[in-house]
Amino acid sequence: MSLLDIALALGLLVSLGVIFWLLARRPAPPVPAPAPAPPWHDDLDAAGQPLFQAAAAALDAGLVAVDLARRVRFVSDHAAQMLAIAEDSVGLGLITLLRDHQADALVAEVLRDGEPREMTMHPISSGRTLRLRCSALPGPGALLIIRDVTQISMLERSRRDLVANVSHELRTPLASLKLLVETVQSEPPPDVTRRMLGQMAQEIDAVTQLVDELHDLAQIESGRVTLKLAPLLIGPVVDRALERIRPQAERKGLRTCAEISGGEAAVLMDPDRVGQVLLNLLHNAVKFTSEGGEVRVQAKLIAEDAGQSGPWLQVSVCDTGVGIPSQDLPRIFERFYKVDRARTRLAGGTGLGLAIAKHLVEGHGGRLWADSVEGHGSTFSFTLPVA
Repeated sequence: MSLLDIALALGLLVSLGVIFWLLARRPAPPVPAPAPAPPWHDDLDAAGQPLFQAAAAALDAGLVAVDLARRVRFVSDHAAQMLAIAEDSVGLGLITLLRDHQADALVAEVLRDGEPREMTMHPISSGRTLRLRCSALPGPGALLIIRDVTQISMLERSRRDLVANVSHELRTPLASLKLLVETVQSEPPPDVTRRMLGQMAQEIDAVTQLVDELHDLAQIESGRVTLKLAPLLIGPVVDRALERIRPQAERKGLRTCAEISGGEAAVLMDPDRVGQVLLNLLHNAVKFTSEGGEVRVQAKLIAEDAGQSGPWLQVSVCDTGVGIPSQDLPRIFERFYKVDRARTRLAGGTGLGLAIAKHLVEGHGGRLWADSVEGHGSTFSFTLPVA
């Protein structure tokens, strides 16, 4: 290799070295700072993931996620249904979603101190009873779990009403028994003692009737009463019920009769339970019909009952009694409901008979209703499916 070639090679190496040195000394271009995340891009974005949405849909409760500003970030379908809101509610304020200042304040307290809280709310738009539980999420916001407790609330109210009604119905006969026993203990004349003992027997019968009917109603409502359904004629059942009520009707001078135009059609029924329904309706008709009145049982075939195609057999118990005020008519089948407590107390009864009759008729697949005009009698009707 000649000296010229060596010199060229050395010059090339020096030039490359200078170039690399200059490049190393050149300042690196500035790395652009990451663009600030929009307000909705933080840890709560997990709410938009398919797995989270699938888990939310599988729960029997509604989920609502909010950020630190109490803006809605996620609403499950179940929550939207319970709150009766539109699906595009993400981004709205929580107060707009819930329309409840107490719930909004509760979430604000959870966001402030991180302690979970619960409350019950009653949205006007849906008419439901909702139970809210709010818990803080790690960092970005809070999660609301919403459960529909409407049925539980109604059952609890029914339980309280039942306890109050039973205690009310027992208080009067027990107070009477206590007074009668104290009177007998004072050794009154024999005729007074006999009269007191007779009244004691009546009060004991009233308490026994109440306990028996409560037991029957509990058995029926719990489904532990099995109906023995068979295709039978209604005529013999009506005759037996009228025969049993006739002595009571005759003591008041009431006329009793039956008009059966569909008696040749067999209906699917439990004759003992249908007889119990008829006897209850006849007993009420006789009890609230003045002397010289009339109690009549009618039976006829109808093609349709409340929109359900038949044929059906409609059985009606009609009387010429005092009737039922229009404001009381919708509630007469409630447990312990009495139109006039002072009047029904004197006439006897627990207020459970119609509730039991309604359950028995519905157990046959039919329905029970009443038509009445105060002062012009009442008609109680029920339907049974034709076999």
